[in-house]
Amino acid sequence: MTDLIQGIYDESIGQQHRLGELYTDPFGRKYRYVQAGVVALAAGHLLQEPAENTAYRSMVVQAAAAIGDTAISVTLGGTAVTANQFETGDLLVESSTGLGQAFKIVRHTVQTSSTGTCTFTLDRALKVAITTSSQVSVRKNSYDGVIDYPTTPTGGPVGFALYAMTAAYYGWVQSGGDVQALYDTGANFAADESAMMPSRDVAGSVTPMLETVAAGIAIGWAREQVSVDSTYGFVHTIID
Repeated sequence: MTDLIQGIYDESIGQQHRLGELYTDPFGRKYRYVQAGVVALAAGHLLQEPAENTAYRSMVVQAAAAIGDTAISVTLGGTAVTANQFETGDLLVESSTGLGQAFKIVRHTVQTSSTGTCTFTLDRALKVAITTSSQVSVRKNSYDGVIDYPTTPTGGPVGFALYAMTAAYYGWVQSGGDVQALYDTGANFAADESAMMPSRDVAGSVTPMLETVAAGIAIGWAREQVSVDSTYGFVHTIID
């Protein structure tokens, strides 16, 4: 279990834990360490990882890398790369030679040209060589710049905000166990029976899966019956 440097209900302008670090409290509730996005977070709102930028998918490997190498250079697919943008994010060899290998990104170069070369340093060595026929995708750390879960999802759920977190600050969100949650308008909940999913009508809220025809991911179940629009209640979340 992680030793806490920053309290569960404390925010910080500086980073105190690794992004995505998992903490479990004595009651079995689970928390993830995040940085808020450019908009402040609201207590009880369901949160999503930062929206994926598809320009960083299927990038062509610029130079072959051998077994034992710990860096991969790619030709960017139309968007530049800024300092630390993908640090602690993920890299996947998605096709051709060496496909299926996945890594954490330790660091990378800055590239101001949208079609220039960017080099990603990996957390471990390649087990299978890659060639210039290989294609690579990279994505940000899922906990770097979390946002209110939108009515049209652009990523996966990461947890619930425990308090109003300042934009761009660091803190903990809850991803497992009983948590306060914003209920969707017009939703009827049966205690301990309603499987819950992100709402498609009210950003940051949850709704019973049986009350919508939209596809959705189960994030937990209701802990109590609620029939009043836009109120808060307890959900047992199973994001982690």
